[in-house]
Amino acid sequence: MTRYGFVASGGGYRSFYSAGVLVWLRKNDVPVVHIASTSSGNNIVIDYLLWDWDSEELPPVLSRTVRLNVSDIFHIFSNFLGLRPPLLPAGTHLFSVDKASCRKSLLLDEPKRRALLAEHLDGMRWDIRATNLSQRRACFFKVNEILSTINDASLDAFMDAFLAGITTIPYFKAITIDDDYYIEGGYLDNTPLRTLFEDDEVDEIIAVDFTDYDYHRELDKLYKSTSFILPFNSIDTHLLVSDLQLTLPNTRIFAQATLINAMLKAMGRQSAEIDGKRYFAKPLHVLRPKDLESMTISLKDSSAQKRYFELGQQQVAAMFATV
Repeated sequence: MTRYGFVASGGGYRSFYSAGVLVWLRKNDVPVVHIASTSSGNNIVIDYLLWDWDSEELPPVLSRTVRLNVSDIFHIFSNFLGLRPPLLPAGTHLFSVDKASCRKSLLLDEPKRRALLAEHLDGMRWDIRATNLSQRRACFFKVNEILSTINDASLDAFMDAFLAGITTIPYFKAITIDDDYYIEGGYLDNTPLRTLFEDDEVDEIIAVDFTDYDYHRELDKLYKSTSFILPFNSIDTHLLVSDLQLTLPNTRIFAQATLINAMLKAMGRQSAEIDGKRYFAKPLHVLRPKDLESMTISLKDSSAQKRYFELGQQQVAAMFATV
């Protein structure tokens, strides 16, 4: 049976789409043996790994957020991110994340969930992509090594890696690990494919790419605004710039993946060692939903998360129908 690697890209609330893909894969017994993630993709993956696959319809935190009543807006923020605004706004960041509160909101304090996490990690690798800002380099946190034994101490180290992988500035305060500042991996690599290409246990890769977004339309909308709405335009522009920073690098990442496969095919080989790393030829299946918004929590439209989740299920089903 084909063994798959899965890439849970960053993308804000677009990641509900990735949740739909992962849930469909699990319910259709598609073996996923290695996951790489960054940013909001990390939230989806930890919820997936804490899911009781035999007795629960959906992952535990996701099941709360797809109800999408107005009262659930608070739960989405608190459960998925564990965010807390500073008592006195400093102007440098909107939220800090209390590690203990976040761990609890992710259900990592529950013995049953810890046991499920250990069981699922026994049959699957998980890598978190982050950016060491102090050293200006990308890094992978290997969750299986961090959580080789699951206890309070190892979960504390895991939470450092997890939070490093979701920290987008200036929304969140940058995380410090060993005196270095860390932010999410999307600044350098929003679709972390590399460790999947290095893993000979992975036969094929499924990746989610959120770059099919009409930036031209969004800029037109901002530039042609005539009323005096500077605060609102400024917020929208800031969100758009953040999207550009975190998604446009995907073009380079997929070009590199395509090049690796093409080079190996031209060489007539299944693998090659480059700079001390061995890369394996992997068919790459890319899901590219169009025009998903990164931030969808509002009183105007509280149904987008559910739509994204359902769209992910529909599009991965269609992909497998043609494979």
